[in-house]
Amino acid sequence: MTTFALRLSLALRVAAAASLLATLAACGLFKGDEEVQAIVNKRVIGMSVGDFFDRYGRPRTRSEKPDGGMEYDWISAVPYARPGVEGLDERVCKLALTSDRRGRIDSVVVRYDAQGMKSTSRCGEIFAEG
Repeated sequence: MTTFALRLSLALRVAAAASLLATLAACGLFKGDEEVQAIVNKRVIGMSVGDFFDRYGRPRTRSEKPDGGMEYDWISAVPYARPGVEGLDERVCKLALTSDRRGRIDSVVVRYDAQGMKSTSRCGEIFAEG
């Protein structure tokens, strides 16, 4: 491969990476949305972990804290998507939850909030619903 071809190939990869980064930023994947965090907090803080997992799905992982509480990593279910490449769907919400020793959620952190089905926040859509 010639030096010119290598430089062209590198330039194309840099341009593709920059384009992808701009697209992700436009989708709101890098947002630190305080409004969404407030919606999630209002719905989740004080809820029993059993009620949360019955309603929203089981956690991916859990671990015990030294004080007898628990830490959980939770990810939402992916909504229906059409088959094929265009149907690949990453519209998920990821949370880090902690509970006290009585099993009540005492903190929640939105770790990942993808584009929603109808808005810029999948977490907002899930937890704004009654």
